[in-house]
Amino acid sequence: MNAVDLTKELIAFDTTSRLSNLALIDWAQHLLEKSGARCRRSYDASGKKANLFATFGPEDDGGYVLSGHTDVVPVDGQDWSSDPFKAEVRGDKLFGRGTCDMKGFSGVALSLVPEIAQAKLKRPIHFALSYDEEVGCTGISGLLDDLAVAKIKPALCIVGEPTLMKVVGAHKGGTAVKTRCHGHEGHSSAPQKGASAVMMAGEFIANLVRIGVELQADRDPRFEPPYSTTQANIVHGGTALNILAREATITWECRTLPGRDPNDVVNRAKELAADMLPRYRNGAPDASIETTVTSSYPGLALDMDSPAVALAREISGANDVEAVAYGTEAGHFARAGIPAVICGPGSIDQAHKPDEFVALSELAACETFLRKVIARACA
Repeated sequence: MNAVDLTKELIAFDTTSRLSNLALIDWAQHLLEKSGARCRRSYDASGKKANLFATFGPEDDGGYVLSGHTDVVPVDGQDWSSDPFKAEVRGDKLFGRGTCDMKGFSGVALSLVPEIAQAKLKRPIHFALSYDEEVGCTGISGLLDDLAVAKIKPALCIVGEPTLMKVVGAHKGGTAVKTRCHGHEGHSSAPQKGASAVMMAGEFIANLVRIGVELQADRDPRFEPPYSTTQANIVHGGTALNILAREATITWECRTLPGRDPNDVVNRAKELAADMLPRYRNGAPDASIETTVTSSYPGLALDMDSPAVALAREISGANDVEAVAYGTEAGHFARAGIPAVICGPGSIDQAHKPDEFVALSELAACETFLRKVIARACA
């Protein structure tokens, strides 16, 4: 199949992060093994999700990893012009959930499997298909742990997130956090006899705004915005207008510049929460605020001497190496000692939106790029 048709096949698997990805993994493994790839899997605790790692060429260390995540974000509540899981070409674009983020890259890479299988590879070409990138890059750790146990050490990794085929050598880290506020129920006409967890949550969110302002003092002009950020995105709490809320939960995140410790942000939030509590404990001695990190992925620091960056620049002819605010699995690869770069088809501006699309010209550019990667692996 050509790149467009293979991308359509991948999109037809509904791999929204809350669902299993095994049907797609089974399909991809069959395609790869049919052409002679050596495959291995690593699973989540439930056994319902898997990473797939496949290798062509010599069994030596080294080689190039082509990496893509298999999961996609939900389409719930979004107004699509067509079935998001039945990709279709309209004009010069391919529409469907995951076309740019990031089944387009994986589709192009897998479409080249017959060529890779026939190539006289002097260095291995690896495929890495992961689960649960969209919910905190939680799946890739299992794949990297499995490679460490198997003593497989690729030379570098190309993560095909959408960059409009520009070379991206740095990204921010991300940490997901949940804060639970515990108040004490009572009649809302007498707030001094209890504590509203919703009010506690509101003050906690105001503290996150304060922390965000503090973070702006540390800047890196390569990023937009050029500083670390905090953001509360989900709030749940309360049962009725006239009842002091017993529970409230804030789900929030911090996106940190590379090399910054997200625990510093989390600890600052805990410190400000502790300063809040005495006021609420006047009416509710058992009031409390608990903050827990639910997932975290590292940033990718820019290394102009990285072999991954050098390869991507040489193949693409790029003079510049860019930095992005969104996160990828590249930081995990780099932390595991595998130099990584991000370069893939499509624009991040289309990701997660209704009528997500990738331009056909982007898929073609990606195909040209990856053919040059294959040629380098033969040189």
